[in-house]
Amino acid sequence: MLLKITKLSKLGIIIEAILVGILSGIIVILFNWCISNLFSFNQSFLSQIPLIAKIFVFPIITCLAGLIVGILVFKVAPETKGSGIPFVKLALMRLGKRIRIRSMFIKFAAGVIGIGSGFSLGREGPSVQLGAGCGAVISRLFKKNGTKQHNLITAGAASAIGATFNAPVAGTIFAVEELTRKFSVSTLFTVLIATVSAVTVSRHFVGENPSFFIPELQNLPKISLESLVVFIVLGIIVGVFGVLFAKTIFLNQKVFDKIKVPNYIKPAIAGFVIGIVGVFLPYVLGSGNIFISQLFQYKFTLSLIAIIFAVKFLVTPLCFSSGAAGGIFFPVLMLGSFLGYIVGSISNVIGIEINLVTISIVGMGAFLAAVARTPITAIVMVFELTGDYHHILPVMLSIAVADLVAQLFGHEPIYSTLILKQSQNTKEKETLCELKVVDAMDKNVVNVTLKTKISEIPNLMKQTKYNVLPILNDNNVVAGSISKAEIDDYIFSNKNTDDSIENIMNPEPVTVNQKENLYKALFVLHTNEILDVIVVDDTNKLAGILCRKQIVFEDRFSDIIV
Repeated sequence: MLLKITKLSKLGIIIEAILVGILSGIIVILFNWCISNLFSFNQSFLSQIPLIAKIFVFPIITCLAGLIVGILVFKVAPETKGSGIPFVKLALMRLGKRIRIRSMFIKFAAGVIGIGSGFSLGREGPSVQLGAGCGAVISRLFKKNGTKQHNLITAGAASAIGATFNAPVAGTIFAVEELTRKFSVSTLFTVLIATVSAVTVSRHFVGENPSFFIPELQNLPKISLESLVVFIVLGIIVGVFGVLFAKTIFLNQKVFDKIKVPNYIKPAIAGFVIGIVGVFLPYVLGSGNIFISQLFQYKFTLSLIAIIFAVKFLVTPLCFSSGAAGGIFFPVLMLGSFLGYIVGSISNVIGIEINLVTISIVGMGAFLAAVARTPITAIVMVFELTGDYHHILPVMLSIAVADLVAQLFGHEPIYSTLILKQSQNTKEKETLCELKVVDAMDKNVVNVTLKTKISEIPNLMKQTKYNVLPILNDNNVVAGSISKAEIDDYIFSNKNTDDSIENIMNPEPVTVNQKENLYKALFVLHTNEILDVIVVDDTNKLAGILCRKQIVFEDRFSDIIV
């Protein structure tokens, strides 16, 4: 009897996941179709009028489009602001407002109007939010909640990425690496079924072609030691520019925050600017997928490529920070491909032969890894976009280097950072933001030094109610941490416990500053999936420990759909 119930339960999950994938696939296809047709119509119309008239007409069009988008977003559904990925992450972590069905309609309309008119934004972020909405619809239809609801929403978001890029594996990994940041068999099972369903629907209507037209990579020069050095250099350069790109976004957000006009006017300001720029350089308009394909077909001169890169690098943060509904995923891929082409061209000039299409593709993945800090997704997506596995070494090498450079600069994953900047105000958030970590933390912490022997840790663990112990150096600075699980695993598998804890501790512990508010602390706890976090002062000296249970707030996040 129990086996029969289990089989019926699995069958129900399969049916629900298939429905999520089908619905997500259809909506994403329609969304992309509307954007492409509006963009093509807009550009076709502008091509038929004189340049003098275009200088006046196009900025008016994009300004009006921005105004409409601003009204839809800020007046009707504020959660549709920006990419959509941070909001989905907030909903899945139960830290934000609930996913409303109306947000799907607003995100769809605002995304089509904004990106279709020429805003330098990507369609993948809105697609993720639309897909998550599909998961919310199905979970509501079948009256699911808790983990099952969480899985369906995650599956909807993942299937949307898969359908957008015709990349089912990348969509699945993106969900695990970026949205949930944890591995669960039940989640993966649901995500896989939904993603396969969505991509199947997408391929039925639009074919199996990848997002970009990529020439066949045949008769390429062999990967030499010199060329590997070029890919390492590419990773370093892309890593630096990726961090600068993220900082440019945050700078633009501060600028828009200081502009004393209603929020719904701000997308119109960005629209007016992109309209003026687009008259003289139309290659920076829209998501950029069209121009990536043109780059792979060698349709741009090197000087034009450099100009397009520089302008796209500036106008994308401007459009995104205005609050318009659109993402940065596609523009990031465009920036990476163009930067890779530039580096490859310079390499060829100095005598190191590099295929420009190959290095452009590698640059695409490296830039994504540097900005989003999702290296595995970037690697898999490059392979799925190209269908070529012959250049796995340079792809993995550049992406790893770019991600490392971004980490060395202290750059956090951009979607996680945007959560704190873009999350909507709720009573819970306002309350937590008013309280500081120093007011809630426990200052009575068991002291462990670098010289403490491993054999002493179990007894010290018994003296504390927390799951982690901070490891201090002689100056009381936090040098590492050790958890109960880590010490238990070590003692179980090793007989030698006379070594100092320094040899097995985590040298990069999760910490939070005592001056931070409890909302930020709760976000850190959720993101790292820990129960306790070490609290430090401005000099990284130990101040205390904060437990998740010490953050008391109303339990109003158990149901995340309306």
